Amino acid sequence: MNKTTRFSLLMLTILMVISCARQGSPTGGPKDETPPVFLKADPDTLATNVDVNLQEAIINFDEYILLKEYSKNVVVSPSFQIPPIVTPQALAKKYISIKFQEPLLPNTTYSFNFGDAIQDFNENNKLSNFQYVFSTGSFIDSLKVTGRVNSSYDFKLSEKILVGLYKVDSTYKDSIILQKKPYYIARANDKGEYQLNYLASGKYKLIAFEDKVENVMYDYGKERLAFHNEPIELNANQQINLNLFNQKPAYRKPEASFKQEGLIVFKTTGATDDVTITPVGKEFKTAYIQKFPKQDSINFWFNPKVDTIVGKSAKLNFKVQHKDQIDEVSALYSKSNTERKLEFKALNDQKLAPNKPFKIQANAPIKSLDLSKIYVFKDTVSIPFKVSIDTVNAQNLNFAFEKNLDEKFEVNIYPNALTDVLGEKNDTLAYPIKMGTRGDFGHLKLTLQNTPSKPFILQFLKTDKDFTVIEELYNPANKNYFEFNFIEPGEYLFRLLVDENENGKWDTGDYLSGKQPEPIYLYPEPIKIRAMWDATEKWVLGEANQPVSLPNDDKDSDKNRIRRGELKEGEERQNPRITNKKSEE
Repeated sequence: MNKTTRFSLLMLTILMVISCARQGSPTGGPKDETPPVFLKADPDTLATNVDVNLQEAIINFDEYILLKEYSKNVVVSPSFQIPPIVTPQALAKKYISIKFQEPLLPNTTYSFNFGDAIQDFNENNKLSNFQYVFSTGSFIDSLKVTGRVNSSYDFKLSEKILVGLYKVDSTYKDSIILQKKPYYIARANDKGEYQLNYLASGKYKLIAFEDKVENVMYDYGKERLAFHNEPIELNANQQINLNLFNQKPAYRKPEASFKQEGLIVFKTTGATDDVTITPVGKEFKTAYIQKFPKQDSINFWFNPKVDTIVGKSAKLNFKVQHKDQIDEVSALYSKSNTERKLEFKALNDQKLAPNKPFKIQANAPIKSLDLSKIYVFKDTVSIPFKVSIDTVNAQNLNFAFEKNLDEKFEVNIYPNALTDVLGEKNDTLAYPIKMGTRGDFGHLKLTLQNTPSKPFILQFLKTDKDFTVIEELYNPANKNYFEFNFIEPGEYLFRLLVDENENGKWDTGDYLSGKQPEPIYLYPEPIKIRAMWDATEKWVLGEANQPVSLPNDDKDSDKNRIRRGELKEGEERQNPRITNKKSEE
């Protein structure tokens, strides 16, 4: 065979291989969007009289699958002391294997809800909410409890809400939720809806919790909680809604730490009453106590130039009392080599609204003011003003003076005008202030209907990730008309907290004492504030603790208008809820 013939045969072979390869790997065509199909299982789904010593269950599908985000998606009821080993979670297979690590309970219906975990290997198509169910008894338990978990205080619901039932028998105690997993368990969807299926008749305690730790148990004081007050007698299907709340953690021995020259911070987690701090072995003549109840912390300030500490460091001892509990707490104090100065920063010196005070904040609480060394100028003319130490946070100073849109001011504070609790005094301070213009603000008028008979707190909030409270009004007289002026353009919400026990604040719930949180109303959709426009809102309050969905689309907006009594089902949209009118010149 000559070289030419051999070369021709070689090229023909290569072309045939390439052609075959192309036939085996087609390109184009419709994308596979079909989820895996269940074929059969052993034991079969809905099988009865399954052996309690079953070692493994197999669930077969028509294609290769993987279990994605197993712990996030899969819920097994009743729960196991030793969880079964469920695969495949790494290498794709055409079946799910469930290997049991302990004997099954007799006369019990087991359910495996896979959520969105089952996905095909190639395109990640999901077989959503597939359930595998069997019973070790002669029948499948068929009772169910359904309902909705409402976020109550928060506008958005966590993705990790679990709903559980505990058996109420001779061994039951309320504290069992801190020690064991629920007997039956289900996962709420993104709307808070849940279904506990395949339940046996009996007496149960119903709870829901935000499983942040992902241990299928409630972690006291760390996760939000909801509970039904009375145990439920389950002999027929039931529908029960639950309201989540932040459970205050149990009070524990405080921790003290040195933060800076003249400052020791006490962490008083779980405090429900006033906390007193008493130095032991040393007298602090300049001690100043600064309390932050919402942060569960107390700042202990003192002037180290007066209350001197011998040596570069020292162990300082204190007695901390909360109710009848007295703890001995120590903090290691170290002298700083850096000279400390009293410093300030402006909190709102740009686009200041006429109805808001100008504020500055110090790096320590202010003890005294010398008004003869403080001035406010409009142009170059000194004008009357008032300045006060904030009653909530003594590090803040509030300046009040007559001001209008589009004006300019300057606050001058001369040396030694301000003295903090450490004895430090200020250097020269100058703050130019630029008032906002008409184009920087909008206005809002709110009318409430069906207001509670009890006093309430109305909160006006931003729609940022923290739902920052812009304004809070306590309303003991049950006023129903409110005006919010000089609002920066953006989207806002309202939250209404009912003060049922009339103690001047809203109270959260407490599981161990059986106390539910006080009622909450959430405004159902964002309010858009535009510059130079007046918005008018009407809020017809319905049932408390109802869920909201943010952001809302047009369909949800219509649903919310129906809830507010502005539309009847089937009506065409007309007379929009928000009346926007351009502000007068």
